[in-house]
Amino acid sequence: MKGYRSICLLLVLSAVLPCWARDRSYYIAAEDTEWDYAPSGRDLIEGGALPSPWSIKTHWPKTHYVEYTDASFSQRKPQPPWLGILGPVIRAEVGDTITVHFLNRSKLPHSMHPHGLRYDKDSEGAYYTPSGAGARVRPNGSFTYHWFADKDSGPGRNDSSSVVWMYHPHGDEPSETNAGLIGPIVITARGMANPDGSPKDVNREFVALFMIFDELHGKDSGMFYAINGYAFGNLPGLAARQGERVRWYLLGMGSEDDLHTPHWHGKTVTYEGRHTDVIELPPASMKSAGMIADNPGTWLFHCQVSEHMEDGMMATYTIVPAHRCSAPIQIVAADLWADPKTFHVTIKNTTSKPIRNLSLRFDHLLTMQYRRRPYSHTWSWPQEIPPGQQRTVDMPGWKPGYAAQILAWILFPQSVTFQDGSRWQAADNDSCYQMFWRDPGTPALVGLPPVQMELNEE
Repeated sequence: MKGYRSICLLLVLSAVLPCWARDRSYYIAAEDTEWDYAPSGRDLIEGGALPSPWSIKTHWPKTHYVEYTDASFSQRKPQPPWLGILGPVIRAEVGDTITVHFLNRSKLPHSMHPHGLRYDKDSEGAYYTPSGAGARVRPNGSFTYHWFADKDSGPGRNDSSSVVWMYHPHGDEPSETNAGLIGPIVITARGMANPDGSPKDVNREFVALFMIFDELHGKDSGMFYAINGYAFGNLPGLAARQGERVRWYLLGMGSEDDLHTPHWHGKTVTYEGRHTDVIELPPASMKSAGMIADNPGTWLFHCQVSEHMEDGMMATYTIVPAHRCSAPIQIVAADLWADPKTFHVTIKNTTSKPIRNLSLRFDHLLTMQYRRRPYSHTWSWPQEIPPGQQRTVDMPGWKPGYAAQILAWILFPQSVTFQDGSRWQAADNDSCYQMFWRDPGTPALVGLPPVQMELNEE
């Protein structure tokens, strides 16, 4: 009988769902963690020490949603650094079904409740009378949620090609969201989605949660005015290339004090058919805005409410200028971690003249805030490179015991001397460089020009 019912259900679904509809599966766990609201230990907006009382303590126990690659829940799926404390972006195209395999690794019961989607009682993820089976998932327990993105979940008549919703627990919601259990859902209009569900008509997307986190029941030293869980400019990775179409998804959550006004310096956005640079964002609100990234520079992105801004609800975003690389070489590959005592670098000569020698500068990135240490040792290239060909050489490494702390190396061509005696020299602010990440799964940051990445040694 059970098998008969399953066959009937499949027949019903095949009759109801269009042939182009997809079932998108996600493997998400709730996990306890130690979170740092300012990992750099500094106010990166003012360029100094964190102000009091936040300098007392910035790391606190939190719980957040973590995505895995499959049902084994053994390998985390890489996420862009700007997501911060947010859970993974759950995506669908109108007409799709979303299946979330949820595992609760936290010490408390939790769930997943979606805004904007259709679901049955068991997949509501909300604890009240009457409650469905997925209302409270106990520690070490699991549940599979089934959600559906119908036409009312997608963009309306005056919306862009995609809209944002959110998911979070709905048991002890205030304390659970304050713990960090929040994530975005992006639904794209039918026919406007890439295979992964992202909208076709934009080049880049960012999600920003404006929320005050309370760690000490209202005491000032425990109130963190954060964007995606980071304060005082510590949010990493908000970077787009000049000319890109960017979509911003804004989320508001919290209490009556969480009345925020996200404000972009340097650019306006398109919101509800008008141009603006400030959007009102009350608690439990979800809004989308579009931007053409045509004004290069690093710009402030913050809450315009004076108290919130002064208390750390600030970040920066960068529009990287159009590429202006003039180097006559290409850095093809670099093996910088297999043997920290020796670097293996492959260079291609892209000109019609043989290269006699060249020099490279090596800088590196520390921490997920992409703080660049301006260690700028320059190595000379020891062998000739014929026109159009490439060569690999070994170079002495740098501080082998320090290698595990380095997330990425940035290699900058400094000079090239040809056999005929002519010479190329890197110009000021020349954007010729190549980034190499320690972990291949790290979502690549848009490379920033050297002058914008620089952070002095302390």
